Amino acid sequence: MILVLASVIAVFLAGSTCGIFAMLVIGIHSEERRAARGRVASSRVGSVSRRVLRTETCDDVPMVGR
Repeated sequence: MILVLASVIAVFLAGSTCGIFAMLVIGIHSEERRAARGRVASSRVGSVSRRVLRTETCDDVPMVGR
């Protein structure tokens, strides 16, 4: 029974992750189409996509004390 429950939870989490990724890709694609047409207005998915793409990593921060 525990294995069945774990499988159901794993499938749900995998589906959620794929859904989020698909919405992100769709948002990026729609923003690119809007930008190509010269439109300024943005959708909610597009603004989230831009925010995710603008996030910075700490790759360019110097390692102090190493």
